[in-house]
Formats: sequence, structure tokens, C-alpha cells
Amino acid sequence: MGQYLLGLDNGNTVSKAALFDLRGKELQVASRKVETYYPKPGWTERSMDSLWQGTTGAIREVIAKAGIKPEEIVGIGSSGHGNGVYLLDKAGEPAWNGIQSLDTRATEIVDGWNTIALRDQAFPHTLQSFWPAQPNALLAWFKQHEPAVYERIGAVLLCKDYINYCLTGEIRSDYTDMSATSLLDVPNRCYSAELMALYGIPEMMEALPRPAYSFEVIGNVTSKAAAATGLAAGTPVVGGLFDVDASAIGAGVTQPGQACIIVGSWSINEVVTAKPIVSPDIFMTTLFADPEYWLTIEASATSATNLEWFVNQFCAEERLEANRRGVSVYEVCNEVVANVPVESASLIFHPFLYGSNVQATARAGFYGVGGWHTRAHLLRALYEGVVYSHLNHAEKLRQAGADFDIVRLTGGGARSEVWTQMFADTLEVLIEVPDGMETGAHGAAISAGIGAGIYTNYTEAVEQAVSVVRVHEPDQRRTPLYLARYEEYKQLLEAMSQPWDRLAHLKIFTI
Repeated sequence: MGQYLLGLDNGNTVSKAALFDLRGKELQVASRKVETYYPKPGWTERSMDSLWQGTTGAIREVIAKAGIKPEEIVGIGSSGHGNGVYLLDKAGEPAWNGIQSLDTRATEIVDGWNTIALRDQAFPHTLQSFWPAQPNALLAWFKQHEPAVYERIGAVLLCKDYINYCLTGEIRSDYTDMSATSLLDVPNRCYSAELMALYGIPEMMEALPRPAYSFEVIGNVTSKAAAATGLAAGTPVVGGLFDVDASAIGAGVTQPGQACIIVGSWSINEVVTAKPIVSPDIFMTTLFADPEYWLTIEASATSATNLEWFVNQFCAEERLEANRRGVSVYEVCNEVVANVPVESASLIFHPFLYGSNVQATARAGFYGVGGWHTRAHLLRALYEGVVYSHLNHAEKLRQAGADFDIVRLTGGGARSEVWTQMFADTLEVLIEVPDGMETGAHGAAISAGIGAGIYTNYTEAVEQAVSVVRVHEPDQRRTPLYLARYEEYKQLLEAMSQPWDRLAHLKIFTI
């Protein structure tokens, strides 16, 4: 009879279940898309019941595809998108739709807090910036705009906490996820009545879930959850973790001086440190899954989704070629980019289609386009622009003291060898690509393995269960070329600052 670990990963669009053996081999993966609703501009919600149904469907499918007995799964770990909020009422039922991490309904709340410098008062406790999708701002929004719902709130959960609640009936969270919400006093690893009063939501102190370590068993699969998922009743479930922690661990990043870069929907750049990095210029410092360490994060929505947009809008020929050959259109794009010599590239791209790490009004743009340029030149510029945005984050991390000498690259962009080599050449560090695509689910499964007693700690776990499939060393001949274009990239950021502000306030006239 075999032994397996189940990792669950719920992002903003898809519920995934991945099954691993104890050596970290990814055996089967199943997923379900969970619909997002946009009831009003800036609102991003999903049905909490649909989220659970998507997860149960993925679990059932992955067990069936693997052909194993449910009893052979010795532990379950869950990761999920950070922030947003998933509220339960006092009877333990959903009090509202789940609110996702891209929601902006609380923008005015945060703007008001910034006007009175509330962040300066909170920062010594939270070690992070405010933004509208954090639970503190969303709870303040409910108190102001939906007081009847606010009165009924019994538990303030995050995405993966709701899944754990459905599995075990336990209302819990974990330290990594809660340390990114501005609800936790991060240096002291506890909730703070002072913080809750600062946000004007002191009533919510009693609704905050007790945090666990990511590898700590918080409960067992109930009979009801077993019937819904096909899991064996009694299977242990651990506290789980923030998806960025899960991706780092799934990639094998567990020690100070190691970095994980995720080239996906967001540009995630994170470094494990022995001591907390306290800097108002950094996106956030959080508690790491290994309680001895900390995680310093720089992030923005400036990564591989730019390529997805470009492919959808402009790459009909590449799609036809991909269909003819039976390969991914992105594989064809990689070949196109690789065939444009580094020396011949002269275009700059700002990857700000969905957000920016420089100013709120910034937008994407190609610069220096001439009539002789082709779609291939634009594609190469896009690849490079995404790398430069990551480099901008990496520079901030290093300047704040979160230095690193090795990077594990994950996310959809890590499948591209030409893109991965650009990262190595531009960041001037060794880039390693771990095996398997579901690093978030893998990190969650590894945490479950520690809770089940399979591994002693994260260091031992990644030694046994994480392997590297590709290594990219910096090419010193190319580095000066990339860095010269990066300087132009930054000059254009400054030059476009005022035009971006003016464009954001242009009125659109219709006839």
C-alpha cells in the first residue's frame, strides 16, 4: 500500500488538486475553473459554495486518475490566494460571496487612511503597505456600507481557510496567510486590539481565526467532507499557507539567501531572510512557513499575463502554426523570440497592462517602434520588459537588505528556456527551474508531509522531495546589452510619469 500527499491550491480563477508521492513526484493534477462575478465596477467575487464544489470535483478527479485508494493519502495541505476575505456568519454559513484579492471596492477606505497617515501608525506592527483587497479595509467597508452583514460576521477567513473549514469543520488560519493581511502584529506573531481599533473595526477581534503553523495538523476530514470529496474520513489536514510561501517551498526555497521568482499572473519576487526586513519601501515582510525565518516580498501585476494578452490579440499566425504542429502557441512564441538576436533588439516595453510597480496611473507601452520592426521584435521587447519589471523589484529587495545569490524560477514563464535565460543574464544570478508545474500545491503537500510525520522539517522535506530540471548561468556577453536597455526602461518610467497622470484623467467623449 502506497503513501501519498495531497496538495490543494486555490488561486483567483482555478481550484487545483495535485497528488504527490513521498519523493515529490507529481503523479496527477486536476483542476476546476471557479467563476468570478463582477457585480459592480471594481468588485471581484465568487460563490463560496462554488469554490468548495470546484475543490471537491478536483479532488475526486485526481484520486480517480491516480487509481489509488483514498486511505493511501496520509496528509492534506492547502494553499490559496492571499487577502480578499471569505466571511462566515455566526451560524458558520457564508455571510457574503468570497471577495478576491483583485477587489478594489475599499479604495476610498484606504485613500482615507492614507490621508491621515494611518499606515505610519500601523506599519511597526504590520511591516507592509495597505491596499484595498486586504481584510482590514474590506471589513471597514462592510461596516460602512453593509452594516447588517457586518453585524452577522462570525469568522474572518481567507481563501484556503474556507477550504480547510469545509474539510474539517475547524475555524482556523495560519501565520503565513494572516501575516499578509495587516490584521496580525507580525513581529509579535499575534492579533492586536490596538490595530483593530486603529481600523475602526474593534468588534472583529473575536471573529479572527486562531492561527496555526503551516505544518500543524488542525483537524481531520469529516464524514460529510469525505462523502463530498471521496477522501477517507479522518485524514489529517494541516494549517496550510499563503500561496507565495507554498510556491517558494514547492520550488525548494527554504533558506536565507535564496529567492523564488514567480513569472505568472503577478510578478512575485520573494527572499527568505533570517531577520525581518523592516522597510516602508518594500511591498511586505511576512512570517515564513518555517517559523525560524521571514519572507520579504516585492510584487506587482506586471508579469506573464502581458504575454497572454499579446498572444490573444496579435498572434493568429503563431496560433495556426502551433495547431499545425500540435504544440502550445507559447512554444512557438519562444522560438520566435529566440530567433531575434539580442544585439538587434532596440525596443522597450513597459508591462503595465494590469497594474504597475511605479505609479497607479502607469499603462503599458512599446517605445521606439519603427516601420521595419516585426511582431517578433515586439514579442522580444515584451519578454524583456517583464524581466525588467522583476529586476526593478529585485533591486528594491537587495537595497533593503534582502540579498540573494540563487533564484528558483517558477510559474508559467519558467517553461520558456529563452525567457529563463533572460532572467539569468539580467539579474546576474544562477537560475534554477524546479521539477513539476504545480509548485503551490507541492508546497502545500510538503507541509502536510511534515504534519503527517513523513518529514522532520522543511529543509529535510525539500532535500527529499524537490529536484531541479534546468539550470541557467548568466551569459556575461549579453548582460551589458540587457542592462543598457534596462537603463532606458527606467528613463522612460520617469519621462512618462506626468503623461500617464494626464491620460488617466482624460474624458472620453462619445458621439
